[in-house]
Amino acid sequence: MSRLLFILLAIVALAGLAFVACGDDEEEGEEIGTVDVLGIWGDEELVSFETMVAPWEEDTGGGMEFTGTRDITTVITTRVEGGDPPDVAIPAEVGRFQQFATEGKLTPLSACEGLEDAVRANYPQGFIDLGTVDGTLYGFFMKADTKGTIWYNPKFFDENGYEPLTADSTWDDLIALSDQILADGTPPWSIGVESGEASGWPGTDWIQQILLNEAGGTVYDGVIDGSVPFTDAQVKDAWEKFGEVALTEGYTVQGGAVGINAANFVDSSYPPFESPPTAAMVYLGGFASGFITDQFPDAVAGEDFDFFPFPGGAVTGGANIVYAFNDDATTCSFLNYLVSAEAQEIWVNIGGFTSVNSQVSLDSYPDAVARAQAEQLAGAEVFRFDLDDAIGGALQLAEFDGVTQYLANPDDLDNILAGIEASRE
Repeated sequence: MSRLLFILLAIVALAGLAFVACGDDEEEGEEIGTVDVLGIWGDEELVSFETMVAPWEEDTGGGMEFTGTRDITTVITTRVEGGDPPDVAIPAEVGRFQQFATEGKLTPLSACEGLEDAVRANYPQGFIDLGTVDGTLYGFFMKADTKGTIWYNPKFFDENGYEPLTADSTWDDLIALSDQILADGTPPWSIGVESGEASGWPGTDWIQQILLNEAGGTVYDGVIDGSVPFTDAQVKDAWEKFGEVALTEGYTVQGGAVGINAANFVDSSYPPFESPPTAAMVYLGGFASGFITDQFPDAVAGEDFDFFPFPGGAVTGGANIVYAFNDDATTCSFLNYLVSAEAQEIWVNIGGFTSVNSQVSLDSYPDAVARAQAEQLAGAEVFRFDLDDAIGGALQLAEFDGVTQYLANPDDLDNILAGIEASRE
């Protein structure tokens, strides 16, 4: 038996005992069947989610049929419009969630006994607000990722006398650090925006972090609700600051626009941690720690890789929102399990999962870097949901495409931003 399999089985066994100990919420005589779940996970993430769900299946006798797709927005829209919604959806965007709630297609959390109370008691108000539409709570956030993380190699920094930035640092500080590293002969950045049909989205993460920290939450929110268009001068400034990093000669190991558009975002996380490093830093969300440890299995968190906060301290983040289309006994049982700290600590222990449930202990995280991500999310004075996931739909795809266009033709930025805004529904 492999060590990893042994660990996973041990986690499942312990979690099963914890779930039973915390009390069985099913009413006597209730029959728990199979829950139809639509989400985005595959590969290792799906294995982790199935490990998390296993104690619920064992304790209730229920089962889960999971469909994972990165094209979840299209798939869920088609299923809902066709009268065949899943029991539970777990996407990473809130645009369609808000639409479905407004159209009366979702089930309020209050329809499942104890569920809304559990969310309100244990989740940050900011995330409760994001799950609320027209005063009714319809969803909760099970898995979150900070996107306020710039990844670097601590040993490389120490050897060269570079100081990691802090939340109090400025954009100018980031440029000064980049110039210092470049002057010493190493490209300061690794950037890749290739991601199949969603190519461009890593660039939108750069832009939203810059926008929130430079222009503030009111402008950021305005871009989402449409009161601030993409053609606004402050939005344009955020794009140009992204271009200052991506397009300055010598700044990226990819060599500029062509290389950045061709480089896969996962592969772009590797250069700072190669031996010797071929770049000094990579900006990606907290999920990048998984890419790094998969590629470099002997890397030690906090010694071989770490992150420092994006200049300004404001944090954007992605999160998987959980919502339901019915209040069947099976659906409610499943939701009450997913919302619990006992369930979420399973994936937290495995790694690659950050919880916003206040009952999940920081001691549950596998290393100091994972704990620091959780603390960054919980402690951020300014937090906003990922901008492109918040707008969703055609506008989101137009923004993705706009990034690749801008990298290829930065002089056409005004027309690119006007084209993105024209896609707003």
